[in-house]
Amino acid sequence: MASIRRTWRSTSLRLIVFFGAAALFLLAFSGRRAPVILTYPASPLARLATDPSGDMCAWWGDSGPEVLADPQAGATTITGGELPPVRYVLDPYPTFNGIVLDTQNNRVLMSDENRKSVLTYERSAGGGSSAVTSPIWQIIGPQTEVGFIAGVEIDPERREIYAVNNDVEDRIAVFDYGANGDLRPKRHLYVPHQSWGISLNASRQELAISVQQLSMLAVYRRDANGMDAPLRIIKGSHTNLADPHGVRWDAAHHEIIVASHGNSTEIAPYTAYDAQTSPAEENVDENILGGQFVPPSIGVFDETAAGDAKPARTIQGPNTKLNWPMGIDLDGIRDEIAVANNGDNSILIFRRMAQGNVAPVRVIRGAKTGIASPMGVAIDPEHNEIWVANYGDHTALVFARDAAGDVAPKRIIRNAPAGTPTGGFGNPYAVAYDSKRDQLLVPN
Repeated sequence: MASIRRTWRSTSLRLIVFFGAAALFLLAFSGRRAPVILTYPASPLARLATDPSGDMCAWWGDSGPEVLADPQAGATTITGGELPPVRYVLDPYPTFNGIVLDTQNNRVLMSDENRKSVLTYERSAGGGSSAVTSPIWQIIGPQTEVGFIAGVEIDPERREIYAVNNDVEDRIAVFDYGANGDLRPKRHLYVPHQSWGISLNASRQELAISVQQLSMLAVYRRDANGMDAPLRIIKGSHTNLADPHGVRWDAAHHEIIVASHGNSTEIAPYTAYDAQTSPAEENVDENILGGQFVPPSIGVFDETAAGDAKPARTIQGPNTKLNWPMGIDLDGIRDEIAVANNGDNSILIFRRMAQGNVAPVRVIRGAKTGIASPMGVAIDPEHNEIWVANYGDHTALVFARDAAGDVAPKRIIRNAPAGTPTGGFGNPYAVAYDSKRDQLLVPN
């Protein structure tokens, strides 16, 4: 009986911990709010991490900047209801990420993973002002299913907007042009975890997405919906895909271009999209099959490639200057590929047919450029411009299409007043206090 009671108590405790953690997780992510670090008075009822002054630090979400009253000094118990924090660390402004141009309708769209939104601007917007540039439309709110958003794509013919959620939501939300505010998507497609980039081929009626964690490309029907499976997958050791991000479909040359960071981890199967392999018995962690680090690269595949296909061409090596390549775009007239090189705050331009350890033909980089942690790039051949979506300082920059070196942008779109710092929050899951340095550590 004693053994049974101990087993019952152990099982009950585990259930309490499990359901408590599940409730906190659902509550934290259901609102799709901007990441924020809040600090509360210490409580004997719940302690996550405390500093010497007795303050307790916790992660939560907030919908915007609000003046929060200080709780009663010296409070040591929580009586229930809403508890305002003592202080918070919050970036209340959008952060630009993915970018796409619609030159037919003179629009530029950018994704925002901080406020969880899609912003639409006039193509001619921006200038030299230090003030905020107002968007025409902003898709934002809990009904939109827009969360930790990355890639964004448009279909000018059908006037549709595609938004790729990279984490937590694991879906593509599709909206009509002119969508604004908190509204439901017209359809959504569930995709593998950590999908990032997206590109549409209107002639084939297909779209391609990159998937970071699985190091693969997946191709779907343009109008795929719900739990529809991909038409084909490019994945395997011969593909050279390693944490892919930016993807661009070159419909004219029947190719798909993709940028990879270079780190790759093989995960044991847990979704229908994973390779059906079994972990080695000697592996300590049964969920990890192994991984590798390779130099970052740009890979080019035939648009009908599937399975463990070799790329037709690969740009890779120290001469390329690739360093955390993010978004990419294609200049079909000049036959060039542009890459948002996040790791060294630059834009790299390569010949479309380049391969091997080759240097870019042009580099936009330097203090005058204002490029800061670029995430997206878009080429406008009709107006001879190249756009850069900065993640590091609340700006999108417009350069001349043939810009090179340390040059100033022609125009700037700001989603916050000039000089406003970014919090740099992505998906903060935890927080710790460093008592020696008096700092909060926030892993994203």
